[in-house]
Amino acid sequence: MRYTANDLNEMPSIIAGQFDDLKVKTNTTQVWLSRMTRADGARYNNGVTVETRNEIGHWVVTARYPG
Repeated sequence: MRYTANDLNEMPSIIAGQFDDLKVKTNTTQVWLSRMTRADGARYNNGVTVETRNEIGHWVVTARYPG
């Protein structure tokens, strides 16, 4: 599923990181919502990062897109 920033903002944060909040976590997927904006030097405002667990158990970024 492709989440928007509005979708993710409505969800509680599982973890509040320095720049991003973890919004979705399953055994195989994590979805982070960035608090960074273009004014902060980010590529786009409130970007979404999707991580997927690879075959050896490490989290790998599999998608980044504007929120």
